[in-house]
Amino acid sequence: MSSKTLQDEFPIHWLVWDNDFRGIEKELSNNKSNYDVDQKDPRGRTPLHLAVVLGHLESARTLLRHGANTLAENKGYWSVLHEAVCTGDPELVQLVLENRDYQRYSKRTVGVPDLLKRLKESPDFYVEMKWEFTSWVPLVSRMCPSDTYRVWKSGKSHWSRFHSVL
Repeated sequence: MSSKTLQDEFPIHWLVWDNDFRGIEKELSNNKSNYDVDQKDPRGRTPLHLAVVLGHLESARTLLRHGANTLAENKGYWSVLHEAVCTGDPELVQLVLENRDYQRYSKRTVGVPDLLKRLKESPDFYVEMKWEFTSWVPLVSRMCPSDTYRVWKSGKSHWSRFHSVL
């Protein structure tokens, strides 16, 4: 691929390569811009992957401010955090970790209101889940955990009772 083709097809990657974080900010802030902040290049890297691999902290900060996905993996199944650790830059690792934790939390909690609504509308129920860990090694099975979870819902309340027995 020629450099012109790369610049046209992967404009954010191009700006990251040059560590032009002001240009990244300008492009991603432009309302007319249709750039995907998580677009992957031919090697499967997002602009954030590239910024981290190159150690471009300000470019990484800018991409994260615009919602770049820290959970994305490249073609080699390396996450952004894997790449950050390999740089040996503690500030970059901390930046990626903080944003990864925030994105994980946000992803988990986004469905809670809908779940509570569905739970309130559902009929009464009772569920019991049991599991046991065993081993073929003598005496080890006695030390393996087992557990039972009981969940029941009664009435229109959001409250359900969860009971665990070891």
